[in-house]
Order: sequence, then C-alpha cells, then structure tokens
Amino acid sequence: MKEADASNFFRRRSRRGVKSQDEINAEQRQVLAADERKREFHEEKRNQFENYAEEEHDEQDERTRESTEQWREFHYDGMHPPQEYNRHSI
Repeated sequence: MKEADASNFFRRRSRRGVKSQDEINAEQRQVLAADERKREFHEEKRNQFENYAEEEHDEQDERTRESTEQWREFHYDGMHPPQEYNRHSI
C-alpha cells in the first residue's frame, strides 16, 4: 500500500459504508497483534509469579528445616540415637 493511500486508509469510507477487504484485513491484523502482545505480557507476568512462588516455597522449606534441626538439637538427651522426626526410615 502506498504512503498516500495509507494516510487516508480509514477516512475513505463514510461512517455507515461497507468496509473494503483491505480495511477488514488491516483491522484483523491490528486485533491479532494486540492479542499477541497481551498474551506475551500475561505469560511474562505468570512466569514472574511462578518464579517468585517457587523461591518463596524454597525459603519456607529452608526455614522449616532449620527450625526442625534446632528443635532436635535442643530436645536431644544424649541417651538415644537421634531420631529422624516425621521421616520413615527403613
């Protein structure tokens, strides 16, 4: 499409006139491009949240493990071998 045609592309027809196939195609390309940008944006946000949630979960696991180890050390009486609490040993 020529530059002169492009500048008057949407002004050519009246408000109630029938759209040309070029206009329909151009609008469809704009809608598809906007949908793709939205999809990429939301995919990026979802990835950021998943990374944040995984990191937060790992930190919580580490804090739980540390507090469990501290509890075991504090409660170990030295008489019996240390037990693995909440773990099934074979």
